[in-house]
Amino acid sequence: MPYLDNRLMARPLYLQVRDVLVQRIVVGQWKPGGTLPNETLLAQQLGISIGTVRKALDLMESERIVTRRQGRGTFVNDYASETLFPFSTFHNFEGQRISGTKRAKSISRVQADAEEASRLGLQRGEELIKVERLREHQGRIFMTETCLLPARYFNRLPDDLGPYRLSALAQLNGILVGPADERVDVALATAEDAKDLDVADGTPLLRLDRTIFSDQGDRLEWRVARCALRHERYVVRFV
Repeated sequence: MPYLDNRLMARPLYLQVRDVLVQRIVVGQWKPGGTLPNETLLAQQLGISIGTVRKALDLMESERIVTRRQGRGTFVNDYASETLFPFSTFHNFEGQRISGTKRAKSISRVQADAEEASRLGLQRGEELIKVERLREHQGRIFMTETCLLPARYFNRLPDDLGPYRLSALAQLNGILVGPADERVDVALATAEDAKDLDVADGTPLLRLDRTIFSDQGDRLEWRVARCALRHERYVVRFV
């Protein structure tokens, strides 16, 4: 197996293959949402059996790094995409999915307070990248977002950070995005919410509180969104 690190030879072969495939995802050879080569081609590239490749892919699917679709191929999961979160799918009343356009309201660097440090697994006072942004649909703002990113993980940033997608930002920094936790509740609009969303102060809003992890369990982002739904629906699917 010329492509595998000799230092790992003591490990089971399928685990070595898993590590090689994950590393290719991390360095950007396969993008989030993109497809991996088929099992036959991977086996040929690595000089191993199809059975070993299949076992490695089975493990990666159980780890939710990839999704395998019968007759279509193996896809790199994009955990920063709304389509993969059961609790962040907006539709209009005709059933069409709404993602909207994102634009930055402000971008700054701040020191983590006690709550932020706790939610992100950091020390109080560590540097955070704070992105506040608005999401629009048909010319109306329906969501505000406050996104907090630990600066220690993101040394490389795009020129326009405002509309970033976490999967792409993580990959730019050699990180693989893993699973997420999301909490859903109702919050009352603050004066700032009221101004941004064009609602009365104290209006009940849908609040989405999401933490996204790396495949190693590091907390990459804490994002809180507040939504004023008028012509949209928040759809929850149980699979």
